[in-house]
This record gives sequence, C-alpha cells and structure tokens, in this order.
Amino acid sequence: MKNESISTKKIVMTAFFAAIIYLGIQSFRIPLPAAVGTPFLHFGHIFVMLAVLMLGPKLSTVAGVLGLLVFDVLNGYIQAIPNVFVSTIIKCLLVGMIFQSLKKKAQGDAKKEYGYAVLCAAIYGITNIIVDFIWSTVELVVLSDYLCQALVEVVSRSFVPGAY
Repeated sequence: MKNESISTKKIVMTAFFAAIIYLGIQSFRIPLPAAVGTPFLHFGHIFVMLAVLMLGPKLSTVAGVLGLLVFDVLNGYIQAIPNVFVSTIIKCLLVGMIFQSLKKKAQGDAKKEYGYAVLCAAIYGITNIIVDFIWSTVELVVLSDYLCQALVEVVSRSFVPGAY
C-alpha cells in the first residue's frame, strides 16, 4: 500500500474551499417565492464543482461536505443533513473520478480540459437532480405521511403531561 500523506497545502486548500462553499450559500442567496418553506437559489454548488476540478474527488468531497453541512447546521436545516451528506459524497466522488480520467485523456491540451470541465459541471448538475429525486422518493416511501403522523402522536403522548 502506498504511503500517502496530506500536505499542508492540500489541507489549507480543502479548508479554503469549505469556507468558500459556505460563503457561497450564506452570502449569495436568491430567495424564491413559495407557499411553504423558504426555498432559495445559491452559488454553493458552483464552488463545490470548482473544488472538484481543483482538488480532485477525495478532497473536494471533504470540502463540499464540510461547507454544505456547516451551512445547514448554522441555519437550521438539520433535517437536510443526511441528504446533503450522502448526495455530496456521491456527486464529488463520481464527477471527480470522471474529470480525472478525462483530464488524463486530454494530455495537457487546455482546450480539451476546459471542455471536459464544462461537461463534468453538466454531469454534476444532472447527478444532483437524479440523487435528490431518488432521495426524496425513498424518503417519501419510508417516512410516509401516516408514519409521520404516528410519530408525532407518540411523541406528543410521551412528552405532554395529561395528554390522553
């Protein structure tokens, strides 16, 4: 097995991208109108994709997960953490490995690398849609409305004195 150590530069770049990803969501939000919830567009995934291109699959996964999860924790999106964690790992590793193999195929040709980067960004976006759809479908099936109602009733009976 090869002895790989992480250099100080890699640690700093990973932390830098984690911070930029967090700021990309926190600072650059575009609110969307909705009847329920507070949806918004943000630039966090653009910075995740930049991390994939610059750091590779493993370190970009660490940076993406850290940046997105720190935002979720600090802004009250705790319920989204499992989805964000799993989907970020899948997207960063998949797109990072695809870009690494395409970059080797380009053999230093900057135009080809740029084209492959744009292709990988499109793959990232499509993967994001697919993973979120699958996650939401599984979540809906596993945690159906009836199960949620039952859990609320059990919790309310347990913690509300005199209820029932």
